[in-house]
Amino acid sequence: MTDDNANPDDRTVAALTDVMTVLDSIAQGADAPDLYLVVSGSGSAYLVDTAEGRCECPDDTHRPVECKHRRRVAFAIGERPILEWVNPAALDDQFGLHVNADRRRAVADGGDVRTPSDESKGTGSASGPLAVEADDDPRTKRAKREDIDVSFLTKPGRYEVYSASGRIYEVDVIEKTCSCPDDAARCKHLRRVEIEIRAGLVPRPDGRLPDA
Repeated sequence: MTDDNANPDDRTVAALTDVMTVLDSIAQGADAPDLYLVVSGSGSAYLVDTAEGRCECPDDTHRPVECKHRRRVAFAIGERPILEWVNPAALDDQFGLHVNADRRRAVADGGDVRTPSDESKGTGSASGPLAVEADDDPRTKRAKREDIDVSFLTKPGRYEVYSASGRIYEVDVIEKTCSCPDDAARCKHLRRVEIEIRAGLVPRPDGRLPDA
């Protein structure tokens, strides 16, 4: 058996370093906790079934290997510990943010430690509109903690959201939609825009400045 921590293969490296988003709040998996949707940086989406150990991607379907999507899910949900050599700051900012699980990290003594997925990165302040409250749900915590920039795009109510990874999403606060791959009712980007509007940090949906 290959020691991934000492000599990781190409698919394990890709699973840890490629831009991918793992989603558990998907229509297909509403009543199936073992189903996850993995969206790649190119926009391709594949359904991963952890119970059956399979993925819809061509690599997994046509080769006797565990593809990078299945491995990414395993790392994101804490089934497999993130390897020691991986710099946490270099992880994609979507890593594990859309699953209700804590990932694990391998440590030098051969064991592992748990890392809450919503505490891995962020800039949320101890006070003010970005202060994290005890009763905030995971997506609201992420909306407050992460390094997200919001700018007014056009009225009525359209904003551009810049993530820490450099990706740009469009949020419409009137329609309650976002162009990101998270299909939750209100993703972290929409929540961040709503927070900044209420706090007067960005123009209102009608384009008026907060103090107008």
